[in-house]
Amino acid sequence: MYKILTLLFISLIFTSCTSKNSAFKYFEKDDIETKGIHYTKKIDILKDNEIDIIFWATYLNKIDKNISDSKKEVFLISVYFANADSQSMRKNEYKFLLNGIEAVLFEKVEEDNENFKSLMLKNHWGNYYLVKFDSLEDVNNLRLQLTNQKSSRAILDFEK
Repeated sequence: MYKILTLLFISLIFTSCTSKNSAFKYFEKDDIETKGIHYTKKIDILKDNEIDIIFWATYLNKIDKNISDSKKEVFLISVYFANADSQSMRKNEYKFLLNGIEAVLFEKVEEDNENFKSLMLKNHWGNYYLVKFDSLEDVNNLRLQLTNQKSSRAILDFEK
């Protein structure tokens, strides 16, 4: 009886000391891509019960310490306009706001950009943008908004 309990105890120790199961251990993902998935959010804008716009955003400050030290709030954003002739943010008259404040930098990121390649979802339809906002001091909750003049909007909430 004591031998069985001893063997059971030893096997329990070895089992509990092994690495924990992770969903990402079955895929070839690097740390940045794993963190990117963790800090990415998505929302759709519906029109007549059909998807009109798909909006993804990854909060880069939580992924890279160099970015978080830059005194800017930085997002990698993907937007897909489902029923539009153009995928351009300007032609579709949309803009980004963070807690009601407009972006200080807004630039398109090409799909083959090596800096963000591991963070980009496999979205070949829409466009990616690097969007920077001035740092918001004494704020823990960030509200990223995609909006236009026609009152269409989507809001994603992030924690700083």
